[in-house]
Amino acid sequence: MNDKQASSQDRFENGYFWQLYRDLESQFQNFLEYVPYFEGNEKVYSFRLLNLVLCIGGHVDSALKEMARYPRFAGNKECMRIYELIKSGKTVPISLLLQVFDREYRICNAKVIFKRLPEGEQLQPFQPCNSRTLSPKWWKVYNALKHDVAISIKSANLQNTLNALAGAFLLNVRHKPAALMLYDIGFLRISWPEKLRGKPAREEVLREQVEEMLEKNSPLLVETPLFLYLYGMD
Repeated sequence: MNDKQASSQDRFENGYFWQLYRDLESQFQNFLEYVPYFEGNEKVYSFRLLNLVLCIGGHVDSALKEMARYPRFAGNKECMRIYELIKSGKTVPISLLLQVFDREYRICNAKVIFKRLPEGEQLQPFQPCNSRTLSPKWWKVYNALKHDVAISIKSANLQNTLNALAGAFLLNVRHKPAALMLYDIGFLRISWPEKLRGKPAREEVLREQVEEMLEKNSPLLVETPLFLYLYGMD
């Protein structure tokens, strides 16, 4: 694939964002081998987590902008405004991005399960901590680290990194073209395994059924080594 072909494709549909996300998750997993996410460790910070938060924040920012380019949103005035800001090289406010996709996908209240032993933990990675910008706490941390590492280094901790990563995971499973791509490669599964498990992902009728189920928030799930997302749980 050449650069021109890559840039002309939706980067959720071709798996680009998913591959980036899986690399970020793998880096965090590696860190957890040395500093497990136990009670009392949540505030542990490091330069490695600092770099990871910066990468995750950039990933989320890029993912939200790519979502705004999705053809289904072509008639959305806010997405058109986002597109114009991107084309002109201007900053796209996080409040605008989150407002659009909370309306489309209800991301501010969406829950991700962190597979923490013994019972797992529910996270709401886009739960706003600022009513004006709608931004979550970890986004504020990401911005602070970009502008003054020396002052903000302690906020590059396990808890903030986990929530940022959960936010990246959520966008990669909640956006419709991303979810369909995950079905095609076997990550998105039906919660009624006896009905569809083992069927080829290329069967068009089944894919159309999945597309309809996504619209209705039917019981579907995506699972990685760290996270689980259940569609229709929010």
